[in-house]
Amino acid sequence: MLRYSIIICTYNRASYLKETMESILSKFKDKDKYELLIIDNNSPDNTVQVVEQFAHDAVVKYFLEKNQGLSHARNRGIMEAKNEILIFLDDDIDIEENYLEVCDRLYSDPNNNIIGGKVLPYGVTVPDWLPHKFYFIASIFDQGDEPYHVNKLMGANYGMRKEVAAKVGLYNPELGRKGNSLMGGEENDYLMRAQQLGYKVLYHPGLVVYHKIENKLNKEYILNYAPHIGDVEAFIDAKNNKPRLYMRGVKSMMRVAAYYLYGSYVPNEKQRIYFKVNQLQGLSYIKRLMKSS
Repeated sequence: MLRYSIIICTYNRASYLKETMESILSKFKDKDKYELLIIDNNSPDNTVQVVEQFAHDAVVKYFLEKNQGLSHARNRGIMEAKNEILIFLDDDIDIEENYLEVCDRLYSDPNNNIIGGKVLPYGVTVPDWLPHKFYFIASIFDQGDEPYHVNKLMGANYGMRKEVAAKVGLYNPELGRKGNSLMGGEENDYLMRAQQLGYKVLYHPGLVVYHKIENKLNKEYILNYAPHIGDVEAFIDAKNNKPRLYMRGVKSMMRVAAYYLYGSYVPNEKQRIYFKVNQLQGLSYIKRLMKSS
């Protein structure tokens, strides 16, 4: 029987965390199949008191990680996990009841080593002004209804064999959110390193979580997040692929120019948002490129 270490890294999200833990513990009935690791990244709220409410359940394990940053928390989860499959979930999700059964089927194939699935909005509708290309900014990930190999997954819903983590190593602590900072990209860097070692990354639509993102579906959040995309991409490229860094730098300049020459004037709101996000992403990419040159 496959056994899972479900790793939830959390920072200052006690109310969401409680709901997430209730969803997992109520739906995953077979407690012999998994452990639930809560990695508290030094939260100033009542996270520890929330977890204590579930202390009677032997599958729940709490760890305080004082090194601030999501990558530190993810790394702590890897080090503390006892089971053969690591599942990373966000602290603000609801989950399908058959999630582990789908995992059983997928991980029974020895060729499947890294797998992720859909991250759908919970109880809200995506606004018309948000281009589909940038759904990921609002933590939505839906690559369709057929499984296939991809380069990227969303960190809110993916997993890997522990033996893969042993070979790829730990998450880069220079990436990932720290406290209230929006800096991300740690899973993109990790999956890129895994692929460089020859591991394929599988997207499977049967693995579904529902993300509580109502606070992200507004223009202020989307536009505030956009510069972080370019910054993270340039950081990763500067570390791993200098030719791509300069190629993307040229593309970034074209994105910025396209916004000023055309995109800021288009009457369609969705198109304006599309060009504006590209511009903000491009500007931050160029800024990082100049720092690394």
